Amino acid sequence: MADLFLSSLYKDLSNTLSNTSFISIIFIKEGEIYTAKSLSSPRDEDKLKYLSSQTNVTKTKKLEEIEKFTIDKVENIQKTIPELAQLAGELACKKFALIPIRDDNNLFGFVWLGEIEDGTLNNPIVNSFTSIVAIVSNSLSLERKFIFAKEQIKEFERLLEIQQVIESTSDMYSVSAAIHELTRQHIGDFAFILALYDDKTQSIRIPYIYDEENIKSIETFPLGEGITSILIRTQQPIIITKDTEKRMLELGAKIVGSPAASWMGVPLVVNNQAIGAIIVQDLQHEEAFDNNDLNKLALIAERTTPFVQRVRAHEDLLVHLSQVQTASEIARDISIALNLDELLQKAVQLIRNQFNYYHAAVFLIDPSGEYAIIREATGDAGSQMKREGHKLAVGSKSIVGYASGKGEALIVGDVTKDATHRPNSLLPDTRAEAGIPIKIGERILGVLDIQSTIPFAFGPEHIRTLQTLADQLAIALNNSELLAETQEHLSQLRLLYHITTSAASGTNLEEALLSAVKGLQVTLGGDRVLIMLSDTDRENLFIKAWVGYSDEVANIVTPFGSGVTGWVAAHKKSLRIDDVRQETRYLEISPNTRSEMAVPLIFRNEILGVLNVESEQVSAYNDSDEEMLGTMAGSLAAVIANAHLVEQIRKQVERERMLHEVSSKIRRSTDIQAILTTTTRELSRITGAKRAHIEIGIEPPPKEETTKR
Repeated sequence: MADLFLSSLYKDLSNTLSNTSFISIIFIKEGEIYTAKSLSSPRDEDKLKYLSSQTNVTKTKKLEEIEKFTIDKVENIQKTIPELAQLAGELACKKFALIPIRDDNNLFGFVWLGEIEDGTLNNPIVNSFTSIVAIVSNSLSLERKFIFAKEQIKEFERLLEIQQVIESTSDMYSVSAAIHELTRQHIGDFAFILALYDDKTQSIRIPYIYDEENIKSIETFPLGEGITSILIRTQQPIIITKDTEKRMLELGAKIVGSPAASWMGVPLVVNNQAIGAIIVQDLQHEEAFDNNDLNKLALIAERTTPFVQRVRAHEDLLVHLSQVQTASEIARDISIALNLDELLQKAVQLIRNQFNYYHAAVFLIDPSGEYAIIREATGDAGSQMKREGHKLAVGSKSIVGYASGKGEALIVGDVTKDATHRPNSLLPDTRAEAGIPIKIGERILGVLDIQSTIPFAFGPEHIRTLQTLADQLAIALNNSELLAETQEHLSQLRLLYHITTSAASGTNLEEALLSAVKGLQVTLGGDRVLIMLSDTDRENLFIKAWVGYSDEVANIVTPFGSGVTGWVAAHKKSLRIDDVRQETRYLEISPNTRSEMAVPLIFRNEILGVLNVESEQVSAYNDSDEEMLGTMAGSLAAVIANAHLVEQIRKQVERERMLHEVSSKIRRSTDIQAILTTTTRELSRITGAKRAHIEIGIEPPPKEETTKR
């Protein structure tokens, strides 16, 4: 419609100018040049048309500065407007006038009037033509405003239609498609990109990209130094329509691959914070866009940003609710699982499947605290790592090592750019990794390791959810450990009761002690056990019962204060050695021994002996074992004390019996010689003496007593 109107204006103005004695040419601005659109002359029009059709006037500062009209001579414009000077020369015009055609103070074109007869082109004449051109200019301005208003109305109508479509959508793809269609209608069918920026993770995600052939998406990548990152960081529209690579480099952008021939983008801004960008590009043609297109794109961005933000918030909320629900389900499932293997297997499977992660694993700290050993993991890779006993040193240069050493979560958004990440050939597609410590208070139990194929997959909401799951796992692990310890303790108490009962029911002390060491070896899982008893002088320890040693140990005598067992006997205190190689008091009995624990056998504060156990593993015994052995030692001490008491009573009874027997034989003797013979014979038998004799002596009375008699 605008072109029809302009053609009408050209025709009307040409008709007016054709009734004069001047050559008139109407030039209209087209880009950087002014092109002849209407020609009239009282002379040879064919020649004039031919000449003017070859004349295009380049935009110059002198032309742009035309305010009303200018009458000039040919020689005065040879340098400033050479095209018009040449035209005047060809048409034999010595003087000419330029009358501007303006549209809202912008030079839209001009009328060239050439003088044919000398002296006919003067100011009154040109003023008359200027008035006519002014009327045309005003009409042009009004018509342009009318056309622009109608186009704006249509644009707003299309915006409203798209807005209604966007309002009815709840997913980002549909919103992106609607914005793309809006852009296509207003600007044209070009390559289109909608980018979303996450300020929390400093990353960009492209959910929708149209490359003039198909629609796809691009994985999350960090905010960097590309042109899209610059657009988001500066929050200023950018348009580049020529020499794009050079211009992008001038803006400080790093270029990967071949840039588009024409590129423009506008940021999506909410509360002075960029949330994304809309980008339009022509892959092959330069100068495909102008500032008018950029303004249209900015208007589209302004109108659609609230909907993008709303849908994005809605999607984030849905993801968060899904994560919370999943976390709740996982917490519920793992809280009712009492078996540790079942608990961990269920946890990693739920985490991977519900959150759509690439890999999930649980590492547990070994008893020595040196390594985090994989206990459960997902997929074939996890199964292989479990078979191989995959482990990472606590505090090592790895994400699991860091989390297990520091007790702090470590999140790596892009593993290809982080030295802490330790690549695993079984998991080649890992792009992001999170290590979440599993701990109770300050006690680190292990690490929950999560890996994703998407860079920057772990936002703050993901981390909070994973930390909650790790805390739930810690509680479940602790409960499982407590249950296992309780069951083990109960089993030990049962065995302990069986051992002490068997020992107490033994026919003699040796049998009781042997029954005790055998039962204790079963309880401890095959460790070496021995019981040493003290002599009556409390100077030496003698091995009375053993299992797991050679019979040569029966000849070992340990003085009080010597070695581990001697120290325990002398101080009446238990002693636990995690590594005998580091213990100077250790006296070797078996070369394979690595840890030892000795417990005193005390009854009524009297040291009776020592209960000693040895293992081929370092740090084989813990507080629970020490408590159990302490309880058993108390029971064994009572058994030993009772055995000693029974032995003492038996001996006393035997002495009384033998005395009674000797007394009876003596009383049956009739003379002194028989009495003495019986007495010496019985004393030799009872004491085991080879010889016995009795001496009887009678002292003489004092002399004084003899005299008196």
